[in-house]
Amino acid sequence: MVKPILTIPKDDQALRQKSQEITAFDKSVENLITDLIDTIEAQTDPIGLGLSAPQIGVFKRAFVARIRNKLKSFINPKITKFSKNETSFLEGCFSVPELYGHVIRPSEIDIESQDMHGKKAAVHYNGVAARIIQHEVDHLDGVLFIDHVHTQNGKVFKVEKDKRGKEQFVEVPLPQS
Repeated sequence: MVKPILTIPKDDQALRQKSQEITAFDKSVENLITDLIDTIEAQTDPIGLGLSAPQIGVFKRAFVARIRNKLKSFINPKITKFSKNETSFLEGCFSVPELYGHVIRPSEIDIESQDMHGKKAAVHYNGVAARIIQHEVDHLDGVLFIDHVHTQNGKVFKVEKDKRGKEQFVEVPLPQS
């Protein structure tokens, strides 16, 4: 079922909560993953690359991420290794609507997680997939991408249309939370 997505500033306090580990792999986990998939697939402008349980008001350690154009679920994820090589990339978030900012993150990660039946897996990711996963793991720890923009002394942008209707990035003040 498509769920409403929590957004700042209204839901800032909720989005800052640390999520709890999932210990029982029952129908509720399957329902949560289904809700995450339904909700992310309903996002079309822009399409969703990832969505975490806290973003729909469920404070459990679970998220879905679009990896190689397929949605994959991650339960109780733990990033076990970060590469020393870092890259900057423009990020956005459904919980921080209409704002974008450059975030510097490790370009490769190793992650351990479980599927919705509790089966464990350890996988190496790089590029956009690694970035999406780091962004979603941050949500599970109550961290938003704008926090990284702030600590990295970056800028935040909003897409606006110019006089001819062409979209462009316009710098806006960094939201305080």
